[in-house]
Amino acid sequence: MKTLLASLVVVLVATTSYADPVKTEYETRVGKLEFVNSFPTQETTDILREARRFHRATQAYIWALPIVSMADFVFTFKANLNMEYGQFIRLNSYEDLSFGITANATTDYLVSWMNLAEDTWVLEVPPGAAAGFLQDMWQRPVVDLGIPGPNKGKGGKFLFLGPDQKEPNDTMGYRVLRSVNNNAFVLLRILEVDPKRKAEMSSGIRLYPYAERETPRETVIEAPGGREWSSNQPRGLAYWERLSWIIDQEPMHERDGFMMAFLKDLGIEKGRPFEPTPEMAALLREAAFVGESMTKALDWNNELDVAHYAEGSKWGNAIAVGISQRQPGYFELDERAAWFYEALTSSKGMKSTTPGVGSAYLGGYKDSNGDWLDGAKSYKLNIPANAPATRFWSVTVYHNDTRYLIQNEQEIADKSSRMDLDINEDGSVDIYFGPNAPKGNEKNWIPTNPGEGWFSYFRLYGPTQDHFDLKWVLPNIEKVNLQ
Repeated sequence: MKTLLASLVVVLVATTSYADPVKTEYETRVGKLEFVNSFPTQETTDILREARRFHRATQAYIWALPIVSMADFVFTFKANLNMEYGQFIRLNSYEDLSFGITANATTDYLVSWMNLAEDTWVLEVPPGAAAGFLQDMWQRPVVDLGIPGPNKGKGGKFLFLGPDQKEPNDTMGYRVLRSVNNNAFVLLRILEVDPKRKAEMSSGIRLYPYAERETPRETVIEAPGGREWSSNQPRGLAYWERLSWIIDQEPMHERDGFMMAFLKDLGIEKGRPFEPTPEMAALLREAAFVGESMTKALDWNNELDVAHYAEGSKWGNAIAVGISQRQPGYFELDERAAWFYEALTSSKGMKSTTPGVGSAYLGGYKDSNGDWLDGAKSYKLNIPANAPATRFWSVTVYHNDTRYLIQNEQEIADKSSRMDLDINEDGSVDIYFGPNAPKGNEKNWIPTNPGEGWFSYFRLYGPTQDHFDLKWVLPNIEKVNLQ
C-alpha cells in the first residue's frame, strides 16, 4: 500500500510539472517557418513542401534542357512534318531554316532521326565536303561525320546500335558505333559550293535499317515546305509534357538517378502518365519560367573561363561546354544549360582545335560599350582581311528570345565570304546591322527589328592556326549613327 501511494505521488508531481511546448519562428526567403519543440507545424510543412518542389523543378528545368530540345525536335519531326525515322529533311532556304535553333543560313543541312530501340541502322556517307555527326539525346556526339570524322571526308558506312542491341555477326565494311539512347539524331552540312556536287552528295547519302542491307529502301529527302517544326524548348507546362514523353522512351543513366527522384516528386515518372493537379501544373508553369530565366542569366552573362576569347573583346567562345559534358570531379550542368539554351548540338568538328578542320564559333551579344545589341540601333562590324578560315566565314543574326534566324521582310539573316559583298581597299569587310539600310552598303546589311534584342555568331569554317594563336582577332561590334 505504501508503495502504491508513493507511485501516485510521483505521477502527480510529474504531471503537474510539465512545461508549455517551446515554439520558435524563423524568417526565411521561403517564408516564416514555425516549430513546436523543433517539430515543424503543418503550415510550415506545407510551405516547405511547396518550396522543395519549386526548387527541384527549377533545377530539373536546367538539367533537362538538352534532352527537351531534342525531344521537341523528334516529336515535331514526326507529328508536324509527317516524317518517318530514316527520312531526311533538307534545310537550304530562309523559310526552311527559320525553325532551326541558331542554324547557319549559309550551308545546306540534311537532318534525320533514328529509333535504335526498333532497328539497327546503316548510314552511308559519300566522299566530299561535308561535316556532321550522330548525336545522342543529351546532345553528345556519338561520332563526327564527313571531314571532321574518322573517315576524313572519304566516305564510308556506319552501323549504329542502341544501348541494348546485340552487335550483328556480319559487320565487315562497317564502322560500328553504339548510342546510349534509343533516339538518335543525324545531321550533315553540305559544304560543297558547286550545285552539281551538292546534288551528287545529297543523292549519295543513304539511311536504312541493317536488316534491309541487301535491298535498302530509297532514302527520302524533302524540304519542310512551309510546315512548322521546333528545335528548342517549349514553354510552360509543355516543357514538362515533352520531358515526360521522352523519359518514357529512354533508359535512365546512373548519373541522373537523383534528378529522376526530383521529377518523381513533381509527378513525372517513367512508365506513368503525367497528370498534374491544377496546383502542381501552376507550380510547374512558374518553375519553367524561373528556370528559363536562370538559364538566360547563365547564358547571356556567361562568365565561364572557357568562354573567354581575347583580352578586351566582347565576343566569346560560344560553345562553352565540353564535348563529353564533364570535367574532373563534376558534370557540366551550368555550362551545358548555357550552350543548349541558345543552340542545338555539339561535336568535335563544331569545336575544332585542329587547324583547317571543322569550325569555330564566336558569339556576340554586346557592343563595344558593353550594351546589349538592340534591334532599334545601327551597328558595324569590321572583319579584317585574311580571316583565318580555309573555307569561308559567316556572320548570322538571331532573335534572342526564339534563338531562331532573325525574321525580317528582306529574309536576310546572314552574310558570308561566299557572297558578293563590298570589300574595303585594305581587304576588310564592313557588315552593318540595324533597322535601316546603310546607303551605298546595302549588300553588306543585315536588317534588325526595333523592340527586339539580337545576337550573332561569327563562324570560321576550317579555322587556321592564326585563329587559335589569336594572331587574327575579330573586332567588337560598334554602334554607329547612319543619319
